[in-house]
Amino acid sequence: MSDHGVRWVARLWEEAGGGLRVVRAALLPASALYRGGVLARNAAYRTGLLAARHVAARTVSIGNLRVGGSGKTPLTRWLATEARARGIPTAILSRGYGGAIATAHLVGDGEMLRSDVATSGDEAVMLARTAGVPVVAGRDRAAAAALAIATFESCLLLCDDAFQHRRLARELDLVLIDAGERGGVARLLPAGPLREPLSALRRAHVIVVSERDEGSSGGWLPPVHADQLVVRARFAPVALVRVGPLGWEEIGLAALAGQRVLALSGVARPRPLYQSLRDWEADLVHVLEYPDHHPYDAHDWQQISHAGKDVDFIVTTEKDLVKLERFPFERGKLVALRLGVTVDDPAGLLARVLGPLASATPAGVAAPGGEESLQRERSPDRGQA
Repeated sequence: MSDHGVRWVARLWEEAGGGLRVVRAALLPASALYRGGVLARNAAYRTGLLAARHVAARTVSIGNLRVGGSGKTPLTRWLATEARARGIPTAILSRGYGGAIATAHLVGDGEMLRSDVATSGDEAVMLARTAGVPVVAGRDRAAAAALAIATFESCLLLCDDAFQHRRLARELDLVLIDAGERGGVARLLPAGPLREPLSALRRAHVIVVSERDEGSSGGWLPPVHADQLVVRARFAPVALVRVGPLGWEEIGLAALAGQRVLALSGVARPRPLYQSLRDWEADLVHVLEYPDHHPYDAHDWQQISHAGKDVDFIVTTEKDLVKLERFPFERGKLVALRLGVTVDDPAGLLARVLGPLASATPAGVAAPGGEESLQRERSPDRGQA
């Protein structure tokens, strides 16, 4: 889909113009067919007509209902960091969206990067660069789980963006919802952004209300049942990341103040990036938007470099940085916003996620608090195989 087409779809789903309402109404029959297929598939798993595969590890999915980001990948990274700090052998499973290899394969071993974006996709590589635990990618999550267990003896498997991937059985389903939507998004694909109806939240064991700005706190909560845990998680920038001689390195967000900035994104929902730049008093003079998971090429690099010739920083996301770092941007000019996660009930959330593994925490290992802090990065020159 072209850039113009992607922006039009975003407007179709999120804006309230009269013409867009007509288009959405015309797409409702297709959404009804999609809904029927989703409900039939879920019923097949519920009744046992389709069987989920169990593996010999505690398996947790981190997902959402809508297309686009709501904090799944940063939260997966935070959970992996917390589990690793407790001495729990943990691996992340990723679909490897956008990568050329569909079969289960190793992306990173927790220390070194073993794959690249072309092979494994941007999200898998970003997690392998920053989470500090093994990452295995593959469209068949059950096969990826088997590989992680066989290779690393993983006891905890965190499945990024896997709520709809029901072939792999899991002990816990964690679903993020966006507090800013306040219950206003209810249309399924293609008339809206939902992959499943809101009733699918009944399958969730934990609901994480994702907050991206001060105005999104409070607001809508879905109906919940007694055994569902509901927590709030705030996602906010904690640092800038730039490519240094030994890998990625952090610099303070205060470096943005008063600087002329080009905001560059290839994500589904770029608005939080712009708001963060304004919050840190950057002078946002240019914006370049590409489709989600966009595979940047030399032409894109030339376009970005030309647009950014008169700015101090080109600011992007970590997911974009793993694809852009190979291009010869002016040293120190290309940076990414690193999102941190603060959970209002970290102990309660981790108790649910870790389950019986929580009692296996080695004596003397400190249990970290609710905010992510990742200081050490895997170096691409020593980690690429």
